[in-house]
Amino acid sequence: MKKLLFSLGLVLAMSTSFAQTNTEELTTDPTVLAEKYNKSAKENLVKGDVSKASQDLAKLSKYENGKAWQIKNKDTKQDEFYYSQADLDKATAGKNYAKAKEVVLQPKYGFLLQSEVSNLANKELDAANKAMDAKQYSEAAVKFLNVYNLVEALGTKEEIYKYQAAICYYNATEYDKSLAIIKELAAKGFTGKSANQTKDYNRDMYVLALNGLYNGKKYDAIVEEATAKYPKDVDINNIATGIYQVSGNGDKMRQRIEESIKIDPNNAQNYYNLGVLYLDDETKTEEAKSLFKKAIELNPKHIESYNNLVLAILKKDKDYVEVMNNNLGTSKKEKDLYTATETKRKALFTEAVPYLEKMYELDPSNRLVIRNLIQAHKALGNDQKETFYRNAEKNSVK
Repeated sequence: MKKLLFSLGLVLAMSTSFAQTNTEELTTDPTVLAEKYNKSAKENLVKGDVSKASQDLAKLSKYENGKAWQIKNKDTKQDEFYYSQADLDKATAGKNYAKAKEVVLQPKYGFLLQSEVSNLANKELDAANKAMDAKQYSEAAVKFLNVYNLVEALGTKEEIYKYQAAICYYNATEYDKSLAIIKELAAKGFTGKSANQTKDYNRDMYVLALNGLYNGKKYDAIVEEATAKYPKDVDINNIATGIYQVSGNGDKMRQRIEESIKIDPNNAQNYYNLGVLYLDDETKTEEAKSLFKKAIELNPKHIESYNNLVLAILKKDKDYVEVMNNNLGTSKKEKDLYTATETKRKALFTEAVPYLEKMYELDPSNRLVIRNLIQAHKALGNDQKETFYRNAEKNSVK
């Protein structure tokens, strides 16, 4: 049976920029929003709903700290508010706006809650670590997101907590939630580096995302983002190839394997995988054979390459047998056609036998290989070899 082989299993064990998509944020003065989220945060803290409270507090910090840009939309006659220069430029480019005014946001509520928020953040971090140690990954993910929001409410952006939440969601097999977080982090160029942490987690983040897609048998454009950022990374390219396979993206899969061969020309698996793709294309049978031979050259013990090479060689055997069975008559035309086709069939087996015998050498207990060798030598008239493999088949049953 033909199959693709991939090296997977590369997964780790181990302040928010809110998108401006809602009308309320766009058209409401930040001081009003700060008051709203301060009230909501207090209510949720009283209720003990840490997740909602942490989200409220993170938003409160956004509307009380840093800068905002206030600008009048001349078409709607309304003031609009943006919280980054990039968002302002993107929204107003080529449109009918007045000149923007920069507004320095003033803290009013957040600092009154700092002690409570700090204690809550430490409590949530402890709970997150305990949940993770207990392998309660979904709970741990929520806790890490709470920590992320609470820490941001204190004026610090520690995206490593959000990344840890993505890892926990992955371990909980909640791949969509993990991917959603990773895409947010990727958009902001996440590395995980800080004053206390020097390791760059950017590549690991993409590996995590790709493994989630592979396990979930889904495709997302982050695949191309990862391979574009790490074009020579063998592991990332291999996982990307696997994603294309399980998600049904054949053309992209072929392109990725071809790229993988350029990156790692001595990897037998890449030639084998491309050969498998070509095996179903009648116009590429010879190319498939060449690819399997290259894979064998690089890895002489790669039995799957021998198997598929034999499949490629014997592709026409069924057609030849049909022609021979349809020309069993006594007329000269039938006899000539039968003989010519038999000669062609023998040529196929002559080509296939060395690879079948190598398969037998690698796995002498494989009864399917033994039966194929019996059929091949019978077709070639090699009685001695046919007898040898018939005896081998009997011995394999004992």
